[in-house]
Amino acid sequence: MDGVISVAGTDMTADDERPASRVTATMIDTKASDPSDHTLLRESRGGDARAFEALFTRYYLLVYGVVARIVGDAAEAEELTQETFLRLYLRPIEATESANVRAWLLRVGTNAAFNAVRARRRRAGWLRRLAGRADARATGDDPSSIVADRDEADRVRQVLAQLPERQRAALALRASGLSYAEVAGVLGVRPGSVGTILARAERAFREKAGGIYLADGGEE
Repeated sequence: MDGVISVAGTDMTADDERPASRVTATMIDTKASDPSDHTLLRESRGGDARAFEALFTRYYLLVYGVVARIVGDAAEAEELTQETFLRLYLRPIEATESANVRAWLLRVGTNAAFNAVRARRRRAGWLRRLAGRADARATGDDPSSIVADRDEADRVRQVLAQLPERQRAALALRASGLSYAEVAGVLGVRPGSVGTILARAERAFREKAGGIYLADGGEE
């Protein structure tokens, strides 16, 4: 699997192409006869680089998608996703029958994403970027369609950032196609409570989004 990942010693690197171009073709071609996660994890722990590459190919896009929805930045999401897989490579989880590689990767990636957001807030960079985008919209330098798209994306990110981390993670995980049971495994809650978390998250999002749109409309 040339160009996807290179493992040597303690280094792990990937090429500069976008995530979709790296792994989509292989993911689409996944067959029922492919090795199980448990088999790949066991072989990876034994030093088989190809087994680790197979796990990387199998789950990179899923982890990247969740992380990207949380951090709102493609380059940062790629870096955090790479760090998540690097952590698995350097300190692989035990290859037991009950080991859930998918849930582990999503949990580590989600935690890394929230840590990054908290660090960004401490530096006040996130708020400065939002303010800068608002100023850019006011100048009218960009074409109206581009401004509208950026405006919408900024609104969504702004609302999501106001939600509690568990609610934000639940929305990101569901948007990435995970089942209630899988969301529960990543968040460390009972499957029966996922529906309540999602309902509260969706209600909070609608309420906060409504407030933002109302405020903007008043200014206009």
